[in-house]
Amino acid sequence: RRREMVVPSLSVGGPRVTLAGGVSMPMVALGTWKSPPGATAAAVVAAIEEGYRFIDAANDYNNEKEVGEALAQCFESGVVRREEVFVQAKLWNTNHRKEHVRADLDQTLADLGLDYLDSFVIHWPQAAPSTGKLPTTRLDGAFPEHYSKNSMFPVDDEGYFCSDADSHYLETWTAMEELVDAGLCRTIGLSNFNKAQVAEVLAHARHPVSVLQCECHPYLQQKDLIDFCASRRVCFQAYSPLGSGDTNLAVDAAPSGTIPLRDPLVLRLADKYGKDPGQIILKFQLQRGVAFVTKSANPDRVRSNFHLFDWDLDDADLRLFDSLNCGWRHLLWRETSHHPDYPFKDELPFDYTLEKAPLVSSSGTAA
Repeated sequence: RRREMVVPSLSVGGPRVTLAGGVSMPMVALGTWKSPPGATAAAVVAAIEEGYRFIDAANDYNNEKEVGEALAQCFESGVVRREEVFVQAKLWNTNHRKEHVRADLDQTLADLGLDYLDSFVIHWPQAAPSTGKLPTTRLDGAFPEHYSKNSMFPVDDEGYFCSDADSHYLETWTAMEELVDAGLCRTIGLSNFNKAQVAEVLAHARHPVSVLQCECHPYLQQKDLIDFCASRRVCFQAYSPLGSGDTNLAVDAAPSGTIPLRDPLVLRLADKYGKDPGQIILKFQLQRGVAFVTKSANPDRVRSNFHLFDWDLDDADLRLFDSLNCGWRHLLWRETSHHPDYPFKDELPFDYTLEKAPLVSSSGTAA
């Protein structure tokens, strides 16, 4: 079923959606996950110069300082003003305890060189990896390390991720709401939460749950979750919208034997419309009303991923994507599944045995 965009006008930044609290958010964001050192700033500058007005960041990506330098460059050169850019960041798993939430945000604001965020989301529902004892930031190490080092990815004596099993995300959410009260965040939201977990937060929320960011692409179209969010005025936001599967956390190949960017249907449509496969997939997301975060460290690719607003896929071609929805989630992060709030337990193999922590972080940064 084709969705209508909430705000169809195409000013700088592309189409926008009005969040539950009244804040306007661009539907197209530049992501920075796995953007390497030295390339992140160039990608952010290229994006803003091209017209992007939404930058998505996170402290565990270990590149927020470079994102901040790029933002400062754009502000100082007059390309854009601070109030014209929607900046989103994320609370890391080690900082779910209410007394640690502010320290997490403070480091992000310092690295980004900002006084406030437009959106701050809980990155994962589970407080794992975490010890729950001290707040941790990238300054403590954004890679797996023994818990005695207090890194963002603490590992126990046996080599498994530590788990703060007594921490629950409702306590975290209450602390997030206090950040809104303090004027440090305009909106707050969730990421990687399942439907039941989102419903639980909604039932207790004093400030709106503005966004839910989850993996979503042609092989994992999330139709039920998107409909649920729409019914509760939560903006669903897709990450990994191209379904590249090249993350170090991917475990199983897609049932198709390929990835969406190389799927025969996507390639056929790219040829028909004279677009690249990435543009076809991103246009599919836009035309069904799904906001998304698309990442590239290549400035040319950053620009091409934004050339989406002066053409459309035919309705018949949009319906063809139904045949691709096979439920393939490439980001399970199974090594944190021993925490009671891990969101994807029903997607683990029936005989799954907990694995030890990998030697790389979620951003791919080696220790």
